[in-house]
Amino acid sequence: MIILKTEFPESHDDWRLLRVYVYYRLVLAILLVALFTASPAAPLMGSNNPKLFLISSVSYLMLTVSSLIFNKKFQSQPRIQAFFFILIDILVITLIMHANAGPTAQLSMLYLVMVAAGNILLPGKQGSMIAAIAALAVLYEQFYFILTTTENISRENLGQASLLGLSFFAVALFSQLISHRFRQMEALALQRSIEVESLQKLNEQIIDRMHTGIIVVNHERQLLLMNSAAKQLLGIHDFFIGTLLKDMSNTIDAGLIAWRQNLMMRPLTFKNQPGFPEIHVSYMKLGITNPKPDVLIFLENTAQMTQKAQQLKLASLGRLTASIAHEIRNPLGAISHASQLLIESDSIIGADKRLLTIIEQHCIRVNSIVEKVLQLSRRQKSSPELLDLPTWMQGFIQEYLSASNNKQILLDARDDIAIRFDPDQLYQVVNNMVSNGLYYSHKNNNDSVKILIGIDALNGLPYIEVHDFGPGVELEQQKNLFEPFYTTEKTGTGLGLYLSRELCEANQAHLDYLPQEHGACFRVTFSHPNRLI
Repeated sequence: MIILKTEFPESHDDWRLLRVYVYYRLVLAILLVALFTASPAAPLMGSNNPKLFLISSVSYLMLTVSSLIFNKKFQSQPRIQAFFFILIDILVITLIMHANAGPTAQLSMLYLVMVAAGNILLPGKQGSMIAAIAALAVLYEQFYFILTTTENISRENLGQASLLGLSFFAVALFSQLISHRFRQMEALALQRSIEVESLQKLNEQIIDRMHTGIIVVNHERQLLLMNSAAKQLLGIHDFFIGTLLKDMSNTIDAGLIAWRQNLMMRPLTFKNQPGFPEIHVSYMKLGITNPKPDVLIFLENTAQMTQKAQQLKLASLGRLTASIAHEIRNPLGAISHASQLLIESDSIIGADKRLLTIIEQHCIRVNSIVEKVLQLSRRQKSSPELLDLPTWMQGFIQEYLSASNNKQILLDARDDIAIRFDPDQLYQVVNNMVSNGLYYSHKNNNDSVKILIGIDALNGLPYIEVHDFGPGVELEQQKNLFEPFYTTEKTGTGLGLYLSRELCEANQAHLDYLPQEHGACFRVTFSHPNRLI
């Protein structure tokens, strides 16, 4: 007898097979009782001892009902339950066989079902033991009736009993082989499912932790997937599968429609709302063979690409400023010095002094431009610190107004708003914003600006807004506000806002212009104060 020694852990399939066998036992018990009750005077089975047949059948029915309740209530150790259930079945069938005056072909088939079930539910030695017990039961009944009956028992009956016993072992071996093969397949399928599930979780974690925003929509432009980066870039706290893309972002939805009509269209770039970074949007089909494929949408923060471009620009500018320092500042200093000496001369009078004054003013302006360009190229690395923004702002206002006469700065701030920023660089940014605001307010005969400090309701980030009371910024000028050397004033250098935005980017903050009905407003949106430096 070959015994398959490979053991497999109990699984959900063991419970399912055991439950099927328990229902089979219940049906068998009901049939046995029905065979007796259909004709009690001349029962179809158990004619040798009707009373034993009745007691065995009724007891078996009660036991099967009890085992059904027990199986549902106690979900533990299915193989032990199966072993005892099958032992009870063999005992009951043996008693019924005894009541029926020996083994018959019909009752022997019930043994085969039990042996097959036992070797499927109980792989290994326990299954072989079930086959041995069933064979002993059949041989015992056969020899018992040989010894107790006066009738002649032919050798054919003994041979049939022996072959029946051998068939039990054959069925046991065949059942174990099949069970072993299916359990191997089950274990392999379980392992594969675990690997697939682990890989899926890993992919979900990777996608969720990507800095690139990922959105997946179906052919009807309904949302299927969105990672954390996409939520942050769009300012969305949560999403629901099936939400229309246009309800989340009309711009991305319109871009998707245009992309479907022209796959070679240039990628979309837009800003979802003030205080959020500029987003670069691109689209890709999923499943080319599908006539209605899903679409994968990539959202990329352009700040990183812009930062790299600015680094290249600053590197080139640094090399340029090295030559500027020698080639421009020295002659400029000589010109300025010469003009100052000429002004002091008594022979220079009238219009000539006015011309020398113009020369001096323009020397000062050119020197200021050179200084700011050098400052831009030599900018030090930021050293962010945790600051209480309202307290810091009050100190800044006091210091600023002490050096400025007839100026007014209105402050509207919440208490206890923390930011993480380099204090020196924050001073440069706020000083530039306030100076610009006072300059343009003065054009409307107003020498005040208003500063708002608060928490954005959409993204939960702290911000500063500087409002002036000037003429505002024309629509065609707004897109060029932060470009280097762009200015609308004859005396400006065009580097103030550019430097301020660069300093904000170095501290993971954003400087934006917010359109207003009257005046202008610039907002600095800070990163979370608990971010890693």
